[in-house]
Amino acid sequence: MTTKKTNRKQALFLAAITLLCAFFVAERGQAHQVSSVSLISHLDTEKGTYLLDAAMEVVPSVDQAVNDQISPEDAAREFANEYLEILCDEKKVEPELSISIETASDENTPEELQRQQVLVKMTGEFPEGAKGFLLYLDPSCPMAVVMVTIKDDRPSRRMQVILAGEYSRPVNIQPLVEGDPFTEPGKGESKATPAVEKREDASPTSTDQDTSDEKSAKKRSSIIEGWLAYFGFSLVPTLLPAAILLLTLNARLVFGQIAALVIGQSSGIAVAAFGIVGAFTWTIPIAGLLLAVVAGEALFHRECKWWRYVIALVAGFFSGLVIPMAPGFSEVLAEGQSVSTVRLLGFIFGTEMGLVAAALVASGVLLFLSRFDWYRTSIVQPLTVLCSGYGIFLVIERFL
Repeated sequence: MTTKKTNRKQALFLAAITLLCAFFVAERGQAHQVSSVSLISHLDTEKGTYLLDAAMEVVPSVDQAVNDQISPEDAAREFANEYLEILCDEKKVEPELSISIETASDENTPEELQRQQVLVKMTGEFPEGAKGFLLYLDPSCPMAVVMVTIKDDRPSRRMQVILAGEYSRPVNIQPLVEGDPFTEPGKGESKATPAVEKREDASPTSTDQDTSDEKSAKKRSSIIEGWLAYFGFSLVPTLLPAAILLLTLNARLVFGQIAALVIGQSSGIAVAAFGIVGAFTWTIPIAGLLLAVVAGEALFHRECKWWRYVIALVAGFFSGLVIPMAPGFSEVLAEGQSVSTVRLLGFIFGTEMGLVAAALVASGVLLFLSRFDWYRTSIVQPLTVLCSGYGIFLVIERFL
């Protein structure tokens, strides 16, 4: 009788996972979607205007009827309005949008493989007295945005890669003034003196000096940044150690799984830092699905099979790809986008400390409760359902 109930639970769980995977694949065929964005910010401090020139590659669905529901222009407009925020002195400004389309494929490309590039121009004027300009990417944005800033016809030295939930580097938009800033009042100014940026009432968002946030971030240890990123962005990294403990509390087996989780998580963070694998749309849903699998196995048996370690390693890897989405992760980068190895190692160590702390707290609570007869029915099963349900929710939420 017990075997039949177990088989029924396994069948229901596998059926749910299969349906989710089918739903995941089916949703990939939805209407036009923006697949990549590159952005050039033209800032004119003399005229007090800005122009954001965004090139968005739009991928169509294989179903033309679905494409007719959302045009490439609508997809680009939705992306610009929903994910991109232009801020002047940390206050949002509303630009005017103009959209045009050009084909990104040549004449010999088959029609079904052709790609369209939508050019979106966002224009406007700086608010009166504004001193700082920056761009914010909404945390729900499915991709990173590559941006180059051109201020008064002078391009910045390095491009920026803005991740979801992050701000771009601030730009001082105060008008230029002629003269020597060190000239004493009343003395003549040399005409040959190059233009320098006005310093009066310097904004905290000036590029000539770090913002107060950047100063505090630089003073903050990369280990602390890693700790905060582990707990502060998503619940998946925190729930994974607890989900592992739901199957068994055997010290040797738990240690092996936690070790696999640590290795996977550290590897995920490292490859994200070096740009080998980026944080894309599917990162969080896959991490949620793996959380559901890790937790859900506790419903069927209490044995730690060999594949458990493989699942823990893979789940840790995708958890490691989720953590870099936290705003603090950008602080491991120095000199634009080159990786500071020391800060990266400190960041990884901070996340590992967070993982170990979460595992110790969860194990302490579960070991205490495991002494009671109702532990499996009243503790393990409800927690398994909650963790699995949250993981499945992350998959469904992405496509709603």
